[in-house]
Amino acid sequence: MKHHFCLLIFFLFTALIASAQEKAAKKDSIAPKKSHWVAGLTYQNNDVYLGRRDSVAIPYLSPSFGYHDRSGFFITASASYLLTPGEQRFDAGSIEGGYSYESDHFSTEITAAKDFFSDRSFAVTSEILGRLSGHFSYDFDVIEPFVDIDANFSEKTDMAFGLGAEHSFSIIENVLETDPAFHINFASQNFYNGYYGKRRYNPNRKNSNSSTSVTAAIANASKMQLMDYELEAPIEYNWRKKLKLNFTPTLAIPENPATVTTTTKTTGGKNTTQTTTESLNGVFYFSVAITYTL
Repeated sequence: MKHHFCLLIFFLFTALIASAQEKAAKKDSIAPKKSHWVAGLTYQNNDVYLGRRDSVAIPYLSPSFGYHDRSGFFITASASYLLTPGEQRFDAGSIEGGYSYESDHFSTEITAAKDFFSDRSFAVTSEILGRLSGHFSYDFDVIEPFVDIDANFSEKTDMAFGLGAEHSFSIIENVLETDPAFHINFASQNFYNGYYGKRRYNPNRKNSNSSTSVTAAIANASKMQLMDYELEAPIEYNWRKKLKLNFTPTLAIPENPATVTTTTKTTGGKNTTQTTTESLNGVFYFSVAITYTL
């Protein structure tokens, strides 16, 4: 529990420093929305989900384009290009639509998405076919707690549940702000079982051993359990309300490593079965995004 305590202290320390510099960025009223188009480009140095990741880094460059109606409805399409040397390809994509609402204190966003992955993808989410997501928050000025509820659809449906808190601080009013947040995430792991069974040891994977075939499965994949703690501190630069630059560093500390049973079959027909507990370590990753409102 020592590292969890240190994580909380770091989060509070970051919040106090930002608070000392400037007042909260959120205003008492929300400006009327206008319909608009948004084009964006995001770079992320690794694909991490609920503290889980592949054995090698998966860096993505992802262009996106979407329409946001003043009523709150929106639709967005994106594609992710894998930048790994020797593996360059469009590896993933999604089409999502939903509804967002924001008042002086309460905000919510409901999203439905269809996901696409290359047959050669090794992202831990690559067996997810689609998602339903809900984000709900209430701003008490001092702190803004939030709840995330998600359903991920693969061969079996996963439920995910997140609790957290955040607070926005203006570093340069209406130009530069940060929004540190702390998350605790719970979920089932059928998506992760699918990744282990179909992706992790895929024979088409670069540097795989062609003389053996490996299948794998994790125990209790449908069990809801604590997945990770996350601390993030997004920084946003806003130029004339048209161009936005975002840098989001994230520290994820995974919990409850999976029990993995692997079966190795050689060309001679000999099978070897082994059960191990996966090794999980904290991971730091980040994304950089630029968006332009048309």
